[in-house]
Amino acid sequence: MTARPSANDAHESTSSEAGADPAATEHGADVVQEVPSPGEATVAVTENDAAPVEEAAGRPAVQVEAAQPPLAPVTASQTLPSESPKPWWQRAWAVLGAVVGIVGAVTGVISIVPLLVRDVTTPDSLAVTAESADAELAPVFAVPIGADWSDFPTSSGACSQEQQAWLDDVGTRLTERFMVSVGNRASEGATLSLKDFRGQGETASTSSEAVAVVCDRGGTGGSSMRAARVDPASGRTAVYAQADPSLPDNPLVFNLAPGESGDFALLVQSSADFTGDLVFTVSVGSESWTAVLPVDGGVSVPGLAAQRFTISEGGLACVGTEPCDPHEVLQDLMLASGKV
Repeated sequence: MTARPSANDAHESTSSEAGADPAATEHGADVVQEVPSPGEATVAVTENDAAPVEEAAGRPAVQVEAAQPPLAPVTASQTLPSESPKPWWQRAWAVLGAVVGIVGAVTGVISIVPLLVRDVTTPDSLAVTAESADAELAPVFAVPIGADWSDFPTSSGACSQEQQAWLDDVGTRLTERFMVSVGNRASEGATLSLKDFRGQGETASTSSEAVAVVCDRGGTGGSSMRAARVDPASGRTAVYAQADPSLPDNPLVFNLAPGESGDFALLVQSSADFTGDLVFTVSVGSESWTAVLPVDGGVSVPGLAAQRFTISEGGLACVGTEPCDPHEVLQDLMLASGKV
């Protein structure tokens, strides 16, 4: 059997430890402090990292190095120093810089907008209308050359109501004169050039078989407005005829600067039966295209003889400076068409 220490032995052992030599401590010996706790090992704390020693009771001692002291916690009172406010002139310069930036952006937008919406001359800038402009007191009729001219009534002077009624019954009233209005709706840019007014359509192959008769009831000779003349069946362009036949005709050309507009009279007299449109060429710089003159219902005119008649001194008379006999002219036209 293992002998158990008696109470006296334990007392002596404790006494001997309490009475340890103080000189040992003075010479650097380790001081061991026992923490008797039931069921736990005794922990030995050394100051000089010495080796562990054994507990008097015979249990091994655990050596633990001295722990580093924890960092002091940051308290609420330990705050970072607050940033001092900027001087007033720095804030003023910042505001001024922002305002200048906004104004510059707005000014840039305002400067760009006019460039994007500039109203320069384009094909859509052209404005054109065409309306009938025949004189009410001087209507024109196309009368077949083979009509019974012996039945044509006479009057005391200008074209009478009886004569106009005969022309209405035997012939066909014509729309020859048009008032054309053109304009350039652009506010800037190039000039619109209008030229080469001509016919575009179907033309009969037979010669004219009618003659034009002007029923001038006012005795004024019809409209005095100068007009450019176009023969849609010939393929030639419109011209202004000169009073002197020895001079060349002037072509009809109309130029329109931005914002400009104007009017001109166009006389349509065809040498053969024609059905189609009146067209013209529009140019802007190096670009050109064909436009249609907006005539209601298009153009449908009979072919007419070059010589025209009017009513003078109660009967038929030739139009023009050269004297002629209307009955002889009719006879020649009938011979040319094979009617005789």
